[in-house]
Amino acid sequence: MEFETILTEERDGVFIITFNRLEARNAINNLMTKELSDALDYWDKNDELRACVLTNNGHVFCAGSDLKELAEDAWEMPEGREKWGFAACTKRYFDKPLIAAVRGKALGGGVEIVAACDLAVASDESIFGLPEPRVGLTAAGGGTLLRLAQQIPMKFAMELLLVAEPISAQKANEWGLVNYVVPDDQVVDKAVELAKKIALGAPLSIKYSKKTVIESFGSNFIYPSPGWEVLEEYEKITRASEDAHEGEVAFAEKRKPVWTGR
Repeated sequence: MEFETILTEERDGVFIITFNRLEARNAINNLMTKELSDALDYWDKNDELRACVLTNNGHVFCAGSDLKELAEDAWEMPEGREKWGFAACTKRYFDKPLIAAVRGKALGGGVEIVAACDLAVASDESIFGLPEPRVGLTAAGGGTLLRLAQQIPMKFAMELLLVAEPISAQKANEWGLVNYVVPDDQVVDKAVELAKKIALGAPLSIKYSKKTVIESFGSNFIYPSPGWEVLEEYEKITRASEDAHEGEVAFAEKRKPVWTGR
């Protein structure tokens, strides 16, 4: 696939999308949104690609929306994809894991993309900020107002959202916004390493583990509860799968399992 604003690569069963709109600090415009939607759709439908890494060229992961196009009301999503959200990923649910690999600054919508991912790796020089209040906006375009306090402690979320000053990668790691902080030249490799470890698990196990966590979030642990209902429903599916049987047989035969996704 060839695009103008992004680059794509398939590496050992991992799909890598690189933001490449350097002249605009990787700000998301209409064309980039369309290209991201096409690339993510390709990945989502390809069973051989078990995870997707979102990363960047240049010193800015993403500077948010292209305010010039936004002011001109020039946004237009392809038919049927209008509800996918900012960067074509913040409102769309994927059964497979999304991993952010942040190199440099993640500002505004850049943080929204990170919050929409399941895992995140950052360079030790990265910073994360939500400056929207200082330009009269809120961090609502990608759902960060909804996600952030579910991912990091409330007081930390409020500081990031209200004080509107950027934090370092180290602090983002301490707060729980990112999983790992590594040197810049190791960011993508670390994200791919995580993706390849995920791929060691059965596809249905990964799919339903993710769905259970997300769909039961906020439920209490006292049985019975809505969370337990979700867990038990998806556990039945995975237990009855061909891959569950394959896992048991492979363990008994002391060999690596061969997953089929069924």
